Amino acid sequence: MSEGADSTPLRDAIVRASPSLVMLEVEGRTVSGFVASAEGHLVTCLHSVAGARSIGAVLADGVRSEVVRVVAVDERRDLAVLRLPLPDMVPALPLAVSPLPAEGETLYVLRAVSGPAPEVRSQEVRAVQVLGDWLTLLELKRTLPEESSGGPVLDARGGVVGVATAALANGRALGLVIPSRYVAPLVREPGSLPLSALEAPRRRAGRVRHVPQHPLSVLEGATVDAVESIASTLSQVINVGAPTYNRGDVEGCYRLYARTAEQLIDERGDCPGAQRALRDGLLRCVELADPDDRAWALRDTFDGLLDLIHRWLQARPVRPPSGKPPPKRFLN
Repeated sequence: MSEGADSTPLRDAIVRASPSLVMLEVEGRTVSGFVASAEGHLVTCLHSVAGARSIGAVLADGVRSEVVRVVAVDERRDLAVLRLPLPDMVPALPLAVSPLPAEGETLYVLRAVSGPAPEVRSQEVRAVQVLGDWLTLLELKRTLPEESSGGPVLDARGGVVGVATAALANGRALGLVIPSRYVAPLVREPGSLPLSALEAPRRRAGRVRHVPQHPLSVLEGATVDAVESIASTLSQVINVGAPTYNRGDVEGCYRLYARTAEQLIDERGDCPGAQRALRDGLLRCVELADPDDRAWALRDTFDGLLDLIHRWLQARPVRPPSGKPPPKRFLN
């Protein structure tokens, strides 16, 4: 038993959860997963297994097996459900249906390791990140090792509140929790696909991002209202454009992003720095022939501006009362 797991109810919950954890061996590295149904549905993070040509599963009792079937993937939420070929050998770990943990609440991240007892890390919730109707994330105060990705996250009562994921956004390492409410529908899926179903997410995950890092001086002279209005527009268009892209309508996503950039350039004369950043993004698109590259060029432009706006608002001596800072990060 590792850090933060001394209370008796929590200790008992971890002991009950331990047999459900599975250590996945993927191309020379290990990540975590857990069985969430009697049919052997194995939950993990999509980015950890994307493109894998073989996946080995090491159970808590040391038994090894090969995972060869995929039940479902959710690219927007970084989730994958695989099928363990030995379902009767692994007890299912039920998902919690309780409300989301609040900011400041302590959670416990379980990482599958060799042996019967998992590694346990206690983490506080830094923020509840609402990225739109399609996704709410829990951001943890500390980062997570990649080996923890895919592991279950328990609350103080021992309920499985989500799936741990080690993420990177704008060059910063993050520890995130994907809530259980997004996992439950995938576990009920009847699908049975070959491992090749994980190849397309790998190709998209391998894209190198070029998110510009702007100095705060870019927004010099701008008002809080103008900056927050731009952030709201960008957040809204990403929340529409990302699902459009994920459905395969890459050209539609690019057109939506381009129209939004042009609209902001026309309307936001009160924020010339943001106008310049958006013009630079559109000029970059002129040099790109592939709609996929153009869509990502504008997404990088938007993410760079959102990051700048967040830092600019944080640097102000008094928090603006007119609203919350924009959502900081998005999963695509």
